[in-house]
Amino acid sequence: MTRRPLSLQIASLALTLLMVLVTTSPLMTPVLDEQSIVLPTEGRQDALDVDCSGYSFEDLFEYDFALFELVILDDWATGDMFANAWVNGSNSAIVRDNLDGLFEGLPGGDNDWISTDERDAVRSIGPKCIADMETRLGMREGIPHSGGVDWNDFEFVEDGIGLDEVNLVPEGHPDARTCTNFGAEQSCKEVPTSTTEDLEISLFVNDGENNNVRWDQLPNSGSSNFTLAMNITNMSDAALVVTFPVLQGLRMYDFRVTDNSAEGGLNCDYINEPSFKYLPDGSLQVTQLVNFDRTQWALECAMFMDFTTQIPETNDFPIWSSTAPANGTRIATSGAGTTVFTPADVGNAWASDDDGWSLDCVFDQEGWSVSTNVLGDFLVAQPASSSMAEATCTVVDPLGATDENDSRTWTFGTLFTATGTVDDDGENARITITSSGLVSEFIFTPRALQDGQLGGSNDAVTISSSAPSAIAMSLTGIRPGSFTITGVAEATNMIDFTVDMDLDLIKPNSPPVISVAVNFNGENATWDDNQQKFEMYGLVNDPDLEAVSMSLTICGAMYQGFVIDNINWNVEVSTAICMANGLTDYDVIITATDDSGASTQITVGIQDPMSNDLPLPANPIDDGSDSSLPFPSFLATLAMLGAALILRSKNEE
Repeated sequence: MTRRPLSLQIASLALTLLMVLVTTSPLMTPVLDEQSIVLPTEGRQDALDVDCSGYSFEDLFEYDFALFELVILDDWATGDMFANAWVNGSNSAIVRDNLDGLFEGLPGGDNDWISTDERDAVRSIGPKCIADMETRLGMREGIPHSGGVDWNDFEFVEDGIGLDEVNLVPEGHPDARTCTNFGAEQSCKEVPTSTTEDLEISLFVNDGENNNVRWDQLPNSGSSNFTLAMNITNMSDAALVVTFPVLQGLRMYDFRVTDNSAEGGLNCDYINEPSFKYLPDGSLQVTQLVNFDRTQWALECAMFMDFTTQIPETNDFPIWSSTAPANGTRIATSGAGTTVFTPADVGNAWASDDDGWSLDCVFDQEGWSVSTNVLGDFLVAQPASSSMAEATCTVVDPLGATDENDSRTWTFGTLFTATGTVDDDGENARITITSSGLVSEFIFTPRALQDGQLGGSNDAVTISSSAPSAIAMSLTGIRPGSFTITGVAEATNMIDFTVDMDLDLIKPNSPPVISVAVNFNGENATWDDNQQKFEMYGLVNDPDLEAVSMSLTICGAMYQGFVIDNINWNVEVSTAICMANGLTDYDVIITATDDSGASTQITVGIQDPMSNDLPLPANPIDDGSDSSLPFPSFLATLAMLGAALILRSKNEE
């Protein structure tokens, strides 16, 4: 065999060493030019153009509930539209994906990540998109119609549209990262579009503008009969509130819903008639609640409201029903402020009238009043200066007809006051209830409430007006953090009162508990045959039943490859980082962190597999066995090879 010259061998060794250094040296890592040009966000937004024609608000924003408020201005040709959409859970991921899709073909667009740059662009170009959309509304003078005519559709005015959002890109999200696309702002952050944190979308009249919707002016400015139409297809859960200009005698006299008679017997007959009231200035306000099953793609629904100013030939006054509270009924409140004292579906059944009715109450003390909200719930406003008042109430129709001789007298008042504390272990909250004397006694069943999740059930407690009562309320199922108290209070001759109170109570957070199991040899870790990695397992649980994540530190490096199944965990740890740094101390620090951020750390000793707790002999003797020796590092092998070559060179000389 031909021997290569020594110089060639040394050159090969040097080249090999150079390659190792090149591939590991940070000096050779590519670095982007720090002076690279970044296109400003504003510049990118100005260049964007989107076409949203043919779409509706619901096509882009798949909300859980939306409130649309339209104020028709005095010219009967323009209006102010306000909308707020609440988007929760999985629907929020759909909205984020829809908005990301608007930027298809642009850097960072349609890549399954929604960024703060895209959020800012939505605020900027959103009005242009909204202006292309269908408003779903139309208004037409003349005889009533239910389709097939020119509906004088409303249209959005781009310059008048203001658009904003809340929590589209959640701050501090665990999956947030710095934007990776070309031209991103230095402060740009992005989260996956699959993120399910709740968000809100708001539409309003832009600053400095007078309106954001318009249509052809009604020739007679509402004094002649007209119909307001709305396409309610795919409006999953929404309320439309329309306020008309002050017009003497304006009233709604008919309402109907039509559909396309889709296959399968689907229809829109379940849509109820709207409610209406007259505001203090005399303007008519109509509220329509809509719900629609978005999975019924074949079904199309439209509603029509007919209005007139003509005086009806006859107008009977409203009459109380048998379900209305009797004279002397007690109605509880939460104290100063506004309280819902009965929901719409219950209160609306208290009286009847062909044209609708409202509740008119006169109190014996100043500062009290009753009203309804957009959902039709009945509210009472209570001043801070008074805890109880008597009211004489009548029912009145839109034209002012009422039977003055058929009134009801009720007593409104604060039911109780409350204070509370939380036990140090977070197991229970202690509530002290003090009756305000509205009734002699009542039964109360409280429960903790947090983000829609109810705490553990509790026994009903009888609260007397003679002395305060202490209640222990279970916090089972409540996560660490703030919570409120809900429940129902019941008493003889009192309307059932739904309690919803916030006592600024906070459940403390208990950190996770970790344990490490030992193997059959009584050791904390089990090494593999090559003794280059080891496996550990054990138990972890959180007293508050929160999800737990785990990590460990070994030889100064962080590792997160834990597998957690219920309360069991296991992890396989490589010691490569220790070998690379010449370390033989394999002790680890394990950290368990719950969803609320509380963490526990434990240090676990890991035995060096080469020590066996015995001193090594000064001169080990090969006994002929095939037991493995520690494997030297690659650089050490090259160093030994170099030394051998140099020694050989000297011998040849």
